[in-house]
Amino acid sequence: MVHEPDSSLDLDGVRAFVRVVDLASFTRAAESLGTTQAAISLRVKRLEERLAVRLLDRTPRHVAPTVRGARFLASARTLLEAHARALADLADAPPPRLTLGISEHVAGPALPDRLARLGLDGTGVVPEVTILPSR
Repeated sequence: MVHEPDSSLDLDGVRAFVRVVDLASFTRAAESLGTTQAAISLRVKRLEERLAVRLLDRTPRHVAPTVRGARFLASARTLLEAHARALADLADAPPPRLTLGISEHVAGPALPDRLARLGLDGTGVVPEVTILPSR
């Protein structure tokens, strides 16, 4: 029997990576996840080691995904969403929803980025957005 190395990913590390990218900050990611900046840094470092890929470019004032990190980001989001759906499928209650009403002049093309900054990935919360005329 051939022993294959464990190929599983740590969901907390994936969640930390996504949150750092969304908020462009280890500190803000830690605050949104209720932990410390050091814990987020360690989770991302372990994820990078696990994948043998550098996911983030870091400077004291700037954090951004590397080319490979940007490519991994979509899959990371899909993994977190699938995890949240799997947990919701086991629950008796429907997933919690966050309903937002936004006027059309506020929504604009930046709306998806603003929604991502809410940090709902992997939480199981389903965002619902209604955009109405600006009267």
